[in-house]
Amino acid sequence: MIWTRFEVMGVLAVPLGLMLARTDLPLTLVAQGETQFSYTEAEISFSEDVAPILEENCVICHGGADENGAIKKEMELDLTSYDALMVGSEFGSIVEPGNAEDSVLWMMIELGDMPQEGEPLTTEELEVIKTWIAEGAQNN
Repeated sequence: MIWTRFEVMGVLAVPLGLMLARTDLPLTLVAQGETQFSYTEAEISFSEDVAPILEENCVICHGGADENGAIKKEMELDLTSYDALMVGSEFGSIVEPGNAEDSVLWMMIELGDMPQEGEPLTTEELEVIKTWIAEGAQNN
């Protein structure tokens, strides 16, 4: 029996997600005839890689406007910009540059607590955020 790459990815998705959540190992998947790529090979950009994930999944509760135009900031956390993210929440900093494991942002999304609304982040989105924090959470 020959499996398609989609069937293989379906079988690997859960174990790989668990691996990413529990280790600092880079994720590199190579399908036959495809080019190898890993986010750890290139620096993650906040503006190009991280901000779109936050905008799509987090800003609805942490910085987006409600139906009356008022800005919503659950727990006083605004994720609409790098500067606002680095200010943190009412409880303090949520990003520890260079240390994803001690970053509240990473802990909340890794445990599946966030986002509360909608689907959990994909394995790729998780890797992007974790790698960005581990690389020093640069404003790039």
